[in-house]
This record gives sequence, structure tokens and C-alpha cells, in this order.
Amino acid sequence: MKKACIILNGKSENYNNIKEILAKNKYDYIICADGGANHIYNMDIVPDYIIGDLDSVDSSIVNYYKNLNVKFERFPSKKNETDTELCIYLAKNLKVKEIDFYFALGGRIDHTIANINLLYFVKSIGMIPTIISEKEIIQIAINEEIEIKGNIGDTVSVIPLSGDAKGVTLTNFEYPLEEYDMKFYLPLGISNVMLENKCRVKVNEGSLIAIRNI
Repeated sequence: MKKACIILNGKSENYNNIKEILAKNKYDYIICADGGANHIYNMDIVPDYIIGDLDSVDSSIVNYYKNLNVKFERFPSKKNETDTELCIYLAKNLKVKEIDFYFALGGRIDHTIANINLLYFVKSIGMIPTIISEKEIIQIAINEEIEIKGNIGDTVSVIPLSGDAKGVTLTNFEYPLEEYDMKFYLPLGISNVMLENKCRVKVNEGSLIAIRNI
């Protein structure tokens, strides 16, 4: 099963941690959304693709990667899709099944919200998305059960994403739930705690994001 990561242009506090995670995951494709190329350059990593209008990438970095035969796909700045969406479409065309997003959080709050909402879109077109940062791992469940891997004592928040979430079951958490209907506007699922290295989050109808703090 092919796996890709998409490098966005959010903030970073520790390149060393992210570089270590990238190396462990052994991606088939590394795709940069415009200014994400600055981050990947700072980690001394050669991506497979750099996509966007390239208005946020230092010109010296563009030339550096062109000399290394990195594939560029340049688009006009005025377009209907964001650079991140274009990266997702590329991953879909490459028959990727799992996408991890890096540098998706921090910076502008509108970008952060949009990136979290894109998890729903990625899932809806048949791929498994995850957002990874130095401090959080964000997964999504839509009408299904997912597994949360981590460490005993990790904090996990479970939040409805697109309206009320019906039939929510949380297994192996300090505060379990069984077939509970979670209201979109109430923060009931904030700051739960893992009792095992593997926990389960299930929603019968609706969507949830599970945010594990690391």
C-alpha cells in the first residue's frame, strides 16, 4: 500500500523531531505544497514533487531542487484549488492510500482549520489521512472504528467534525463511552487518557477527529 507525505507551510518548532518521524515512516512519495519546500530544504531532504505557484519558496531553493531533478508542477496564483488540494489530487493519481500531512498546524488559524477539514475530503475520496506535528497526531473517523496507537497516559481529545456524531464508543480510555451521541457544540471528548497502548474510537454515524498529544 503506497504511502505519501505532504509538506505544508505551517510553523515548526523542531526540525529534528519531524525529520526523524519522516525517516521512520519510509514514504513512497514526498510532496511539497509550495512553501513546504522551505521546510524540506531545512531538513536536508530531497522531495519527489514540489507543487504550487511557488510564491512562497525561496528562489535559491527552487534552483537547488531543479538541479536535483525534483519534479515541479507550477500553477497560477489565482486558482480555485489550494496548493494542498493540488497535492492531494497528485497523491490520488499516484494511487496512494495513506497521506500524512506535516506543518499543517500553526501560523494562520484559517489555514489550520482548512487543513483539519481537508482530512474529511481525503477520507471521502478513498485515502487515509493523518496530520503529524511535533506535539499532535490527528486522525479522522467517518462512520467507522479506528485504532489510536500511543502510550499509556497519552492525552486524546475526540471532537465531532461535521455536525453531531451518533453512536460514539471509546474503548480503553479513562473516560469510556458506549453508543453515545456527541453534540457538535459541546466539548465532551476533550482530554481523555489512554489506558492501553492501543485504543479504539468508533462512530456509527458522523465524523470525529481524534487528537493525540505527544
